[in-house]
Amino acid sequence: MILSAVLGFWLAYAPIYFSEDPPEKPTNIILVICDGMGLSQIALAEYLTRPPSSLAQMEVVGLQKTHSANNLETDSAASGTAMSCGVKTFNAGLGVDADSQAVASIMDLASEKGMKTGFVVTSSVVHATPAAFYAHVYSRAAYEAIAAQLVESGIDVFAGGGERYFVDRYADDTNLLQVLEDRNYVVLTSDRTVGNNLKNIDPEHKIALFTAYEDPERASMGRKYFPDVAIQAIEALEKRADKGYFLMIEASQIDWAAHANSPEWLALEMQDAYDMLDKVLEKVREDENTLLIVTADHECGYMSLTGKRSPRVKFHTKVHSSQMVPVFATGPGAEEFLGIYENTAIFDKMKKLLGL
Repeated sequence: MILSAVLGFWLAYAPIYFSEDPPEKPTNIILVICDGMGLSQIALAEYLTRPPSSLAQMEVVGLQKTHSANNLETDSAASGTAMSCGVKTFNAGLGVDADSQAVASIMDLASEKGMKTGFVVTSSVVHATPAAFYAHVYSRAAYEAIAAQLVESGIDVFAGGGERYFVDRYADDTNLLQVLEDRNYVVLTSDRTVGNNLKNIDPEHKIALFTAYEDPERASMGRKYFPDVAIQAIEALEKRADKGYFLMIEASQIDWAAHANSPEWLALEMQDAYDMLDKVLEKVREDENTLLIVTADHECGYMSLTGKRSPRVKFHTKVHSSQMVPVFATGPGAEEFLGIYENTAIFDKMKKLLGL
């Protein structure tokens, strides 16, 4: 009886400590998208990596639902648009809603606020995932139109393949590399060494680094730039940003390896992604103002692992799956990414944290 009375008094008059302070907010956000990476792909990499991996060191884990507006099995355009613009759209649509109306992306909003923006990918720069952050087209296959929109976007730093869509164009004879230079970009083309130190370029200039004329080669065939260029892009943005920055990094070819049902290719792409994450996480830990988010746009291959002594990869299809994918976060605001939510919530949470 006495215990009940004391408990009732405590509940009525005790201060509520857990509601005093709002969540901490970041100045910068780095969003890493490992294209096609589901739990089985992560499990494979974890078995092949000395613990604790970078993902294992992240503070928060959540789950996102990946379906598009018209299909349980999304493509990268629709899922990229969901995360970049906060709307569900049809498969193949980029930066538009389900009614084909253009929608502002997180990069658009960040730029309007005076933040600096960038992306680094192991695909071409006009591929679906990066394009979802700056382009507004009905078809992800409209590479030349997407290239023209990238030039117009004013993104501060970008790196990836696809140089041909800027110089060898069917739609017109415009040399978009020259247009970039005219707009104050330092343009590094694929015939130069891909290890140029981006942070040493005069911060008065923007940066366009083309790592390949077409698509970048596989990690298994000698591609080595990804971890270093990711760090260089961060450092280049740090030099240019007085109001913060937003950077998207995509490990693009995890998806391609799963489409090909190639365990060897997949393992090396996952290793390349993990090498990049090791460096990025170390860099982020030097800065208390940066939120790091790591997720996927979808799983590919309905992959599973078998074996008793060592993991053996088994693919069940060559297309995307409808499985939920994990979201990892660390840094200020990371707690926002707990739980289960739609992929559009990634945009909503980032927009809220950046005050856009």
